[in-house]
Amino acid sequence: MKNSEFKSMNHQVGNYEIATNGSQVSQGYEPDITIKNSNGEVIYILESEQKTDRKAFIGDVIKAEKYAQENNFSPVLVIVMKEFNNTTVKQIADHLKPYITWLSHIISDGLKLKKVIIISDNCYKKSFDQQEVICSENFLRRAEIIEIKL
Repeated sequence: MKNSEFKSMNHQVGNYEIATNGSQVSQGYEPDITIKNSNGEVIYILESEQKTDRKAFIGDVIKAEKYAQENNFSPVLVIVMKEFNNTTVKQIADHLKPYITWLSHIISDGLKLKKVIIISDNCYKKSFDQQEVICSENFLRRAEIIEIKL
């Protein structure tokens, strides 16, 4: 799914609110979607990736973590990716795990991100069609979702 399509979706956020939609939240960081709770804290950061560039996924994690550190938030990063024959959700999750582990060891206070969830764009669309709230139990049950616990 194209970035413009992803950003224009009426994302299922339950009792939360979309805080930003592609706008800059800090110097050089423009996540696709941020979702905040009633206290104004960003609890979810959504990024849509259509390419197989593994560096982009690492960048998603680094930028989200830096933003979380700077704002003292503990969000969940949800990466919605287009799968290809040579790049699956599982392959990207396996690729990210050692970098996330390494990063968690070099940040003295530990990571602020609660977790990173990777889901295929097809599964995200199915979840959207079923009106499942992002990160709800039903959303997380989808087999194609890989959780990287931090």
